[in-house]
Amino acid sequence: MTDRPRLRPGAPLLRRDPTHLQVGTSPGIVIPDRPGLLPFLRLLDGIRDVERLEAIVAERIPELVGSVRSVVAELIGVGALSGASSSTVNNTFEVAIRPDADGAGLAAVTRSILNSSGLTRLDATEPDLLVLVSCGEPSRTVFEQASLWGLTHLPVVIDEDQVRIGPLVRPGLTPCVGCHDLHRADWDHAWPAIVHQLGRPGAVVDASGLAATTAHAAAVEVAAEVLEHAAGRRARTVGRCLMVGPRHDGRAVRPIPFHPRCACDLLKAA
Repeated sequence: MTDRPRLRPGAPLLRRDPTHLQVGTSPGIVIPDRPGLLPFLRLLDGIRDVERLEAIVAERIPELVGSVRSVVAELIGVGALSGASSSTVNNTFEVAIRPDADGAGLAAVTRSILNSSGLTRLDATEPDLLVLVSCGEPSRTVFEQASLWGLTHLPVVIDEDQVRIGPLVRPGLTPCVGCHDLHRADWDHAWPAIVHQLGRPGAVVDASGLAATTAHAAAVEVAAEVLEHAAGRRARTVGRCLMVGPRHDGRAVRPIPFHPRCACDLLKAA
């Protein structure tokens, strides 16, 4: 039993014929009509709990056939309802989105999507999740500091005509950016030397190679990762990197397991 029943979001309530109602049009859920059902369905807005609905029905819709709880259970069974208590948005979840100058555009689109999804605390000083958006590979110092502080963080890197999202790091619990670098060094032996040069002045990088459609597609994926984590579910980028591009519909996933030479999993024992 859902706490605050509501009709399927965005689904209109319609009369199909003299003896049936319909919720939605894609393709729609058909419900046999009965006395009192139509005005009862109009009450299901996700705000009123079952106890409040029972009081309203007793006062205003005494002709309703069946108890409120049995009707709600029936509607859930056919898929006509969704509960406000099952919302994936945790409105108390706090995020900090920190872009560099050339990552500001992608960060702004991500913010807009999160705001539209109901996640509005995006400038926290002590966030539950830190999203670091950079154009080009950033200095690893920022990730090392986040790990030392025990701060969950998500790297988002504009890499020429692609965007790399992840790995999402829960320090001491999931593979970190150091694991990512060590795995890359296994097949690119010059990578350790390159890592030491990241984030230094003089490296000319910008977002001109990234198509606008790809940037927007990447922002959708970043927002989806944030919302999954905020809902307490395991995001796709835990132990993985998601690559978006070069086209807006291009996707590739690279696994990032714990690397045996990285000591990040020792943080949980500290």
